[in-house]
This record gives sequence, structure tokens and C-alpha cells, in this order.
Amino acid sequence: LKKVGGGRLAAWEIMIGTPAIRNLIREDKVAQMYSAIQTGQAVGMQTLDQHLQELLERGLITRQDARARAQNKETFS
Repeated sequence: LKKVGGGRLAAWEIMIGTPAIRNLIREDKVAQMYSAIQTGQAVGMQTLDQHLQELLERGLITRQDARARAQNKETFS
């Protein structure tokens, strides 16, 4: 991502192999993993959109760049 003021930075998603995540993988319920990551913040998980929101709140990226890369673009409207 382009950093406000110059330079670049990375945005990432973190998924931890919790029992819930492992079960979703085992049962081939990949579509439900995004929701499990969203609710797994207490154990250190975060979605890409959550990290983009953090970067936006810290003034490191623009709303336009966040929206362009977000899974749920309405979040950044």
C-alpha cells in the first residue's frame, strides 16, 4: 500500500490454527473461515479489513486505498 507522506507499507490478515479454524478446514467450510477470523481477535486473529481499518485510523493510508483493497468495500465508503 502507498503510505501517506511517502513510502509503502504492508497490510495483512492473521489466521491462527484454533480448534474452530481446524474444524472448518477439516469439514471444508472455507467460506465460514472469514467470520471465524473476525471473531478471533481475542486470540490474535485479524481480517485484512480490520488491519486496513487500523491503518486508516492511524492516518497511514487513505480511505481510497483501503477501499480498493478491502474484502468488504462498503466498510470504507
